[in-house]
Amino acid sequence: MRDNYELEKQTNYLIKGIAFFWFLTKIGSYKTWITERVYPVIPPISSLENIPAFVHQFLFGASLSALLLILCIKPKRWVLAVLFLLEVMSCSLDTVRWQPWEYMYLCFLLLVILNFYKRENILILGHLFLVSVYIFSGLHKFSRSFLSLVWLNMFLRDFLGLSMDFILKYKLFFVGFLIPFFEVLLALLLLVSKSKRVISYLLIGMHVSILIFIGPFGLKYNSIVWLWNFAMIFILGIIYSKPIEGFNKKTIATNALFLVLWFVLPVFSFWGSWYQYFSFNLYSGKGYQMNICISQNVKELKPYFEAEPNNFCKGSRYINLQEWAFKEIKSAPIPEIEIQRKIAVYLKKKYQKKSIQIILYNREENKMIKL
Repeated sequence: MRDNYELEKQTNYLIKGIAFFWFLTKIGSYKTWITERVYPVIPPISSLENIPAFVHQFLFGASLSALLLILCIKPKRWVLAVLFLLEVMSCSLDTVRWQPWEYMYLCFLLLVILNFYKRENILILGHLFLVSVYIFSGLHKFSRSFLSLVWLNMFLRDFLGLSMDFILKYKLFFVGFLIPFFEVLLALLLLVSKSKRVISYLLIGMHVSILIFIGPFGLKYNSIVWLWNFAMIFILGIIYSKPIEGFNKKTIATNALFLVLWFVLPVFSFWGSWYQYFSFNLYSGKGYQMNICISQNVKELKPYFEAEPNNFCKGSRYINLQEWAFKEIKSAPIPEIEIQRKIAVYLKKKYQKKSIQIILYNREENKMIKL
């Protein structure tokens, strides 16, 4: 067994590293955390709709201050608990704050708080959480939507610049399934292999590849996720810098809630019964895209109009909700229909029902819903 000093040093690096990337991510996506924006603020329950703007700002500022305090001093349990409370309160005021990176940081924060004096548990649970992330991220990519939207359009055509003739000639379309296959395989190896550090190097290589693909020298897509990939590289490097020890039934039993949260509930996301971002359904191409057709000239929405018309809006200018979110708040919209319905109600109320039409489209199912 390793001594407590080494464990404390390793876990303190982990805590401070997460605080560093969390701080940068919140700064980069600051409009996600305030109300001075055009993108709708949609709380999960209607009683929280009229919370004053200064409350959002206070929670944002207090959270940043707590993160800075963690970076500047030796981690204190009470500071971590205050940060957790601030983040939960802030996320309860706007559903778009339920980002997958926010969920990941909250999970790490909670497991550190609950196991602050059992440092070996932090590394064990951090390891299991990473296994869960890669398993479900990979499983969700086993879909035709992933092949069409991400593999074919984004990677083969936009990133590599290949023509459809070339792709069809060499039958490259279904080659894309190798990506989720290897992601799930590496996750399982990370769970059972004794060479966890070697597997972590392969996963680090995967994140470097993602950065090349969507980063500033690639597609320049979803810039806030660049920081998340750097954070994942850091977390993998810290957790697997030493062998994972202390893995026993008692540790699992006393932290069973985390296992339910990470390995049981995400299974229900395949049937729409658990949040997609809490199950790391990322870049799978699945789900509904929201198109907002606008017949009147609304000045504040002009920066978010798409350049080319689409088939849904019959010549009207339109906004794609995902592109709007990326442009203004640097966060992805939450891909849950109940939240999309709330956004539709908000937009129709604000911009007059007759001048706006909301259409959801699921490419995988070729299904359209008018809201």
